[in-house]
Amino acid sequence: MHPDSSSFTALNIAGSAVPEWMGYFTLSAQPNTDLWRKPPRNDTSTAPILYTALRNPFIAAEVTVSADWQLEWDQAGLVIFAGSPPGRIDSSSPSPLSNDQQQSPQPQPQPRPPQQNAPPPAYTSAEPAPKWVKLGLEFRNNECHATSVCATSDGADWAMTALPPSRTRRADLRVKMERIGYALWLWYEDDHGGWKKLREVTWFFWGVESKAVRVGVYASRPANLAASLYERQHGGPRVTQRNLVVEFEGLEIF
Repeated sequence: MHPDSSSFTALNIAGSAVPEWMGYFTLSAQPNTDLWRKPPRNDTSTAPILYTALRNPFIAAEVTVSADWQLEWDQAGLVIFAGSPPGRIDSSSPSPLSNDQQQSPQPQPQPRPPQQNAPPPAYTSAEPAPKWVKLGLEFRNNECHATSVCATSDGADWAMTALPPSRTRRADLRVKMERIGYALWLWYEDDHGGWKKLREVTWFFWGVESKAVRVGVYASRPANLAASLYERQHGGPRVTQRNLVVEFEGLEIF
């Protein structure tokens, strides 16, 4: 059964972009859009994303993506967050102070005199950045690849797997995420309708509450290259100015 569209939130696109039916829909990604992370906690979160918070523990999600892939790093697929997506505040976080609280100074406690041989103050650190993983199809060196990115508070890594020769120029790929214990397994479908394991992320669900998991789809066109000589001479619309329009079909989330 396809998920209910009313539970989805749009990120980096208008709320009206949430389709009425999640069995088939499109996302349009402008050039220079991406979902990426570099240390220390430098997020690039400009990719169009549709995601939902789950009422029950996550089991699996799958979808087929297809597009007219043209530019280096064109990509789309599934994304899962352990916590709020980058740029969104988790509902469990303390709410900001009201105007009255901000304007009315509160009495400050007087510092205690230092004590000899007293233990050092407790070390406190910032809340770690939410973990996330994206899985999909990526256009690289004029060929389509199965690709994944795993992000922790330390940054993100990128892994890419070549598809069989019969699929490198095909425009579609079905991908799946599956929870196995604390691990997140990543799969893509081969020509015979079977699943090939792309990656196992052993740590993804460790220490994560079920209500903090959000899952959905994304599309991005990271490249923002200059116009080619042909495009400049003929004055036509540049491919680098066009959006990447991705079709999503058969989205299932359990």
